[in-house]
Amino acid sequence: MPIHHFAKRLLSKSAWRAYNIYRKGLDYNAQFSRTVEILNAPRETIIAFQMESLERILQHAYHTTPYYRELIRAAHFDIYRVPPLEKQDIREQLDRLYSTAYTWKQRIQNTTGGSTGTPLTFYQDRNYWNQRNLSVYYFDQWAGWNFGEPQLVICGSLADFGGGEHRKHRFNNFWRNQYWLNGFQLTDPAMWAALDKMHQDQPQTILAYPFSLYQFAKFIFENGLTPFCKFKGIITSGEMLHPHYRALAEYVFKTKVYNRYGSREVGLIAMECAEGRMHINCRDLYLEIDSPDPYTEPGEILITQFNNYVMPFIRYRVGDVGLLSDEMCPCGNDLPILAELLGRTTATFRTRNGTLIHGSYFTEQFHDIDGVTQFQIIQESLRHCVLKVVRDEKWTETTRYYLVQSIQEALGTMVVVTVELVDEIPLPPSGKREYTISKVDSDIDDL
Repeated sequence: MPIHHFAKRLLSKSAWRAYNIYRKGLDYNAQFSRTVEILNAPRETIIAFQMESLERILQHAYHTTPYYRELIRAAHFDIYRVPPLEKQDIREQLDRLYSTAYTWKQRIQNTTGGSTGTPLTFYQDRNYWNQRNLSVYYFDQWAGWNFGEPQLVICGSLADFGGGEHRKHRFNNFWRNQYWLNGFQLTDPAMWAALDKMHQDQPQTILAYPFSLYQFAKFIFENGLTPFCKFKGIITSGEMLHPHYRALAEYVFKTKVYNRYGSREVGLIAMECAEGRMHINCRDLYLEIDSPDPYTEPGEILITQFNNYVMPFIRYRVGDVGLLSDEMCPCGNDLPILAELLGRTTATFRTRNGTLIHGSYFTEQFHDIDGVTQFQIIQESLRHCVLKVVRDEKWTETTRYYLVQSIQEALGTMVVVTVELVDEIPLPPSGKREYTISKVDSDIDDL
């Protein structure tokens, strides 16, 4: 290893330690050890920890928040008697969701990216972020990440901002030993520059949005290039990881992709292990599937966050669909397993007979079809879909027929498919590409 790489890693590792002691206190090492102890514990210990954490957050919410005081029965504190918290509840009841035990100065404002509609504003506190980061550190080490080692980040970049934000971003990158490829602007010159930088700095891991990772891997593959780096792992987060994204990234970078699932509102929810199972972050939250049988019938995911005392999230409907597993993972970790993560409820299509079809079906069907550069399917109703297509010179009427037929085979032959040929499909404000959008509510009667 070149001496300047060794020195940079040593500097970054020391900076990470100083940062964590500054944020979390002198007992940071003890806190992290306790995090590891909980997340490595036997299943019965994990469940007992969760039950204690649920009791504390329910007691706190009942005694200090007007919203929950009306919903929680003091004699029982039964989580299952609390109605799910909806995004609309937060918009309409925000002032009543604050804990009176905290001052406004202790609240840290956060906002969702708005990929599924209007951005949502909510509040967390410093302890929430400290605890969230401890769990992230633990799970990211499954993918080979460690403090101070160089990392390539392919996400939305603050580097496009001017003034102080740009300087702050560059400073944070330096001490963390990260460098960024802007996932929202993957131009050929930017990817050539990132590849050169990658060869110089020899990152150990990659952290990326799935689509951005796929685009970079595709650029490398189509140009006949070889990344001269020995990667320990790739961490993906923020979007659905489609199978062809994973397959190409693992082929190009010669390492495993570890998918991480979370949300801005409640933090890291689950992460894949080396065996490919997605383990639930039971240290920070309690996960439910809103389904008659969460082990056989998919349902919407509800999250109760243990650490956000300034604004409790209890049975929060995150907007994703999932399924649990009762298996014990061969990796040896006893954390419960999220067997399937089917993505956004807005990406789950419904047929007239009630069958649920996840949008990833269409992304797999339409992957690498000649003539199609980009596409987006919008289920307007049970009877009507709109297919937007950005085409190239290989587009034919046969392609149009195939796409329409594929949609009708999945949703029903009576569904009308309107094909719109467009010049571009703009990114939403979140910067996360949406291939499939369903506007059909789960309770709609449109037969």
